Amino acid sequence: MKKLLIFALSLFVFACGSKDAEMAEKLKEEAFKLHDEVMPVSMKLEDLKEQVMKKAEADTALKAKALEISSELDGAYNDMEVWMPKLGDAADMQDVKEKIKALTEAKAEGEKIKEKTVAAKQKAEEFLK
Repeated sequence: MKKLLIFALSLFVFACGSKDAEMAEKLKEEAFKLHDEVMPVSMKLEDLKEQVMKKAEADTALKAKALEISSELDGAYNDMEVWMPKLGDAADMQDVKEKIKALTEAKAEGEKIKEKTVAAKQKAEEFLK
């Protein structure tokens, strides 16, 4: 009877561990998908910043707006640069519970960075029209 109880408990622990591992893998995939969506946009931000500032050179009345947009572009780019190592660290964690927590946080931060990056890009593109 005791062996059966130990076996049942072991199965339960293994099943929970398996679900946690699946959850961690799903979160990892979702977070890296976010990375893959945002990275190409992020790579264009420096070029957009250059274009925005160049347009402001020709029209000093636009300088303040150009500086504001430039700052937003810098912020979005820098946030992405800071987030990527955090994402990598979270994905490499061995403890599954900690990995789930870290990936959940990384995914939430990635969503915010995506919004910030897209918004900064759109402002720059509108300014350049």
